Amino acid sequence: MKVLVVKSENGQVSKKDIVDGELPQVLRNTATLALKEWNENLSDFIIMKDMYEIHIPLPLKPQTYEMLKNYIKSRTKSEAIAEIPIFVISFDNEWVESDFKDKKVYVVSPYIDDKSENELLEYAKQVTSPVQETEIEEAEEEE
Repeated sequence: MKVLVVKSENGQVSKKDIVDGELPQVLRNTATLALKEWNENLSDFIIMKDMYEIHIPLPLKPQTYEMLKNYIKSRTKSEAIAEIPIFVISFDNEWVESDFKDKKVYVVSPYIDDKSENELLEYAKQVTSPVQETEIEEAEEEE
């Protein structure tokens, strides 16, 4: 299996690797890397799991089906809809009043294809962006 590992810092992707291996082991290895970078005096260390929905055009290639078979939740005439696990390892973060801000994270997820990779790269950037979505929405409402 191929696993996407992305390091995001302050709204930018600083490192991206596609690793061969099983997801749990790649996740543990990446968490070990993050632990080495973590400063326990300045931030929390958190691993969060979420599910990310992707749409893959049909027909699926046999290797794509093998990779996705445990994640497919539905399909239409033209596409398969899958929910893949995505793990965010936050190791440089801070509390600002009641908001939690990630400065540096690793994002670990199964590698599916270039399209989902690009979506996950954007997700990783957004997680550590200095300007959070709520701030953007508030600014738009004021206009």
